[in-house]
Amino acid sequence: MKIMGIDLAGKEENPTGICILNNKELFLKSLFSDYEIVDEVVLVDPVLVGIDAPLSLPWGRCCLKRDCECAVGGHFRQAERDIRRYGRVLPLTFPGMNMLTYRGVKLGKQLRVRSMVFETHPRTNQRILGFSDLQVDLNRYFSISGEITDHTLDAALAALTGYFKLLNCCLELGDPVEGTIIIPRDKECLNLLR
Repeated sequence: MKIMGIDLAGKEENPTGICILNNKELFLKSLFSDYEIVDEVVLVDPVLVGIDAPLSLPWGRCCLKRDCECAVGGHFRQAERDIRRYGRVLPLTFPGMNMLTYRGVKLGKQLRVRSMVFETHPRTNQRILGFSDLQVDLNRYFSISGEITDHTLDAALAALTGYFKLLNCCLELGDPVEGTIIIPRDKECLNLLR
C-alpha cells in the first residue's frame, strides 16, 4: 500500500518535496513541474496523496485579489481558523501563499481525477506528534532513502498523515464543502507504527 506526500513549492522552478511511503520505507525525492508531479503519481499509483498546500479558496472567493468584489469573503477558510488552535498559519491572500494556493488548487484538481487527495499541514503535524528533528524522529519508525531535504521531510509528514487518515487516527478541520485540512489526532497515533 503506497501513500504519497507532496510538499508543494509555490513556483515550478523551486523544488517540490515528494515522499512515497511503502510499508516501513520512506523514499524521498524532489520534482519541479506539475507535469513531473502528475507523472510520478501515475507511476506510483498511491492509494492516497497528501499535499502541503491549500487545495481550495475561501467560501465565496473567485480569486485571492484584494481588490476583487469577492474579497468580502475573507482571507481564511474555516480550516485555517480551526487549525490556529495548534499554531500560526498565513492568510491565503499573503503573496507567497497566494501563488501556492493557485498552484495547489490546480494540481489538486488534476490529481483527483485518479487519486484520493487531501490537504495537510506538516508544521502542525510535527507539533502534534512531538517531533523535534524530523529525520531522526522519522528514522525511529521508517527506513529512509533518497534525497533528504526540509521539503522531502515535510512530504514524509504529509504521507505519514495519510497513513493515520487510513487508520482513522486523524482530525478533519474545516468545512468539507469549502475545503478541509487533515492532521493527526494526537501523539498516540504513533503507536500505530510499532
